[in-house]
Amino acid sequence: MSMFDTILDIIDNKGPITMPALCDEINEKNEKGDGGETVQIADVEAIITRKKDLFKVQDGSIMIDPNKDPIRLRVSLGGHPGPWYKINIDFVQHHFHYFEWHLSRHSNTKRLPKRAGNLASFKRQMYRYRIWNWLEFYEDDGLRLEDTYWDVKLITKGKIYKMKGNDSYPKEWTNFCISLSKLIGKRIC
Repeated sequence: MSMFDTILDIIDNKGPITMPALCDEINEKNEKGDGGETVQIADVEAIITRKKDLFKVQDGSIMIDPNKDPIRLRVSLGGHPGPWYKINIDFVQHHFHYFEWHLSRHSNTKRLPKRAGNLASFKRQMYRYRIWNWLEFYEDDGLRLEDTYWDVKLITKGKIYKMKGNDSYPKEWTNFCISLSKLIGKRIC
């Protein structure tokens, strides 16, 4: 696990934390894990500074910016003649619901989801996709033979983001779909 991922895990579990306490937590995890190198405050400061759009420092404590700290994520995706998918993820309750429906009798409905992935891992990946920076609407201006419609609603501690598209996607979409597919255990896009 990268130091960035470790920082996200610690803040997610402990809440706002001071820089020295964060360093101690990282070093403790390193000792329990692979016995990696001792991390200095300057190392952690470098990551926090590089990711300043994600982290917030308040009263000497580091936290994830409330406008980027997810509570719930809803994704709908589908097109004619189907299938349609809807995924609801609750990061507070640590669970998700996955729905799939088919509008055509020729759809392959025998492919069931395999083993579900790790929700904490998905959440860490989500920070990399910066969903809060996506445009509200994506549309392909070209001729459409088969429309694929999608919408994403991200509820954070401080803000609600709604994005949608029609045969056009943000640049992070492919990686987002791969992570989402790993989470639910079935390739959906």
